[in-house]
Amino acid sequence: MERHRKEKIALLWEGASGEKKSFTFADLARISNQWGNLLKRRGVVKGDRVFIFLPRVPYLYTGFLGILKIGAIAGTLFSAFQEQALFDRLLDSGAKVLITNTELASRLEKIKAKLYNLKHIICVDDPSFQAELDAASPALEIEHMEKDDYAFMLYTSGTTGKPKGVVHRHYAILSQHLTAKYVLDIHEEDIYWCTADPGWVTGIAYEILGSWSNGATEVVHEGRFDPAKWYEILQN
Repeated sequence: MERHRKEKIALLWEGASGEKKSFTFADLARISNQWGNLLKRRGVVKGDRVFIFLPRVPYLYTGFLGILKIGAIAGTLFSAFQEQALFDRLLDSGAKVLITNTELASRLEKIKAKLYNLKHIICVDDPSFQAELDAASPALEIEHMEKDDYAFMLYTSGTTGKPKGVVHRHYAILSQHLTAKYVLDIHEEDIYWCTADPGWVTGIAYEILGSWSNGATEVVHEGRFDPAKWYEILQN
């Protein structure tokens, strides 16, 4: 992230209740480094699966980058998933850590005992978590990865059968960067809004990796679709 202008705004975020926050590329680099150190203290090593089950809040994006930095494999789960959808994906992937919040974590109560690989559930709205993240070092030794090493994984929707896990390698950033640049025509000076949820591939490829690798400012709205709100965001 720091190869772009450090103090350029990378993320313009608006919450479901109207709260607004902005993050520079330097902020993303620092917070994702802290995430990496926090996860390493929880025993996460290269190749471990770390899944994120959150609405579109800033922790989703900084956490995702932190997972990649330590060589773990990031997985994202659509925040509307219920018990069975969560069980299928977390069991099949062998996820070691789940990053979520207290409201969504309640959906795991009946299934977590059967998720034998799941060692930690991190709730980002727990005050002890924020204290731990704030105390984590912003200096991180980033794991060296080969181009064919796994980066992130997503599951198919399950419409035609049991969801299938698809793992994307680090080298996929090349196609994400180039298609964002030449197909979506994203430039460094652009303010760009991808409305897809990162629980689906479009949200990862063109809301996190492709757009930020091109240095664009990303807009993220946590709330549900509302025509008046969307026009307001576009106007702003």
